[in-house]
Amino acid sequence: MSFLFAKHIEQKFLFGSLTKTLRTELPADMELVFLCIGIDRSTGDCFGPMTGTLLSQMKVPNVVGTLEEPVHAKNLEAVHKNINNKDTYIIAIDSSLGNLKNLGYITVKNGPLLPGYAMYRSLPPVGNMSITLNVNINGIHNYLLLQNSSLNLVWKGANVLAKSIATALYMKKKHRRNTCITDKTPG
Repeated sequence: MSFLFAKHIEQKFLFGSLTKTLRTELPADMELVFLCIGIDRSTGDCFGPMTGTLLSQMKVPNVVGTLEEPVHAKNLEAVHKNINNKDTYIIAIDSSLGNLKNLGYITVKNGPLLPGYAMYRSLPPVGNMSITLNVNINGIHNYLLLQNSSLNLVWKGANVLAKSIATALYMKKKHRRNTCITDKTPG
């Protein structure tokens, strides 16, 4: 698994560099599905569903997991089985816990994420690409740490990620449209 992007949410030009990474890395020839994992009852764990809700409001297609209909440990396997096929490219979005120096970092990686890992859950890896926000430090009482994460941090992360995804998809669509028009212009 390789890191494609890792920056703090307060870093200058975050939106532009995240959008560029997503525009470059998201495949144009597959159906994209945004699997937003987490629950709405935990401040730190709502990064996924909050991002999913914002993406849905922005009319991004194929969003699974919102504040209203979250994807969590109890339904993840069934949801993943339902959306996972050879024609889909799944972008898994979830919060994470890590060390203090990575607090507030959004990371994009090639490869799946391990949902529930910080809670010692044994869930299957999901996604072709994973996007996480480090919402708090990893420690002895991870459940409490996740519960006591900054909502402001989660809100900022969800907003910038949703806007970056929507913009990257718009730019890819516009590029495809312009390429098709250019290809059809008589020479």
